Amino acid sequence: MSGMLLEELSRRGHEPLLEKVSGTIRFEVVDGKQTERWLVSIDKGDVAVSRKNVRADCTLRADKAVFERLASGEMNAMAATLRGDIVIDGDSELLVPFQRLLPGPPRRRRRRRATTAGRRA
Repeated sequence: MSGMLLEELSRRGHEPLLEKVSGTIRFEVVDGKQTERWLVSIDKGDVAVSRKNVRADCTLRADKAVFERLASGEMNAMAATLRGDIVIDGDSELLVPFQRLLPGPPRRRRRRRATTAGRRA
């Protein structure tokens, strides 16, 4: 799943939420001894994704499980960074608008309390 979010972003081509953003972000997703690398290039909302392993304005490095939780909205990127689950090098300000593309936390269903008020015995 780690690359699914980035592949989906590539298919969009232009992302209105990133129209004021230009730069490159390299995602390094670590799975044991293997590392998947994804380069996201943003030019005023035009987004291109490749597997190039080149220098980027910002690099985010995370374990595969952490990245999958980020991509699904189960984990907040800022909180994960503060805990040390994510390592960021370079211009971390690029990640702020990019985070808007990540899904929000899953909604929890509230359990309705069974009440007897208003019922006749």
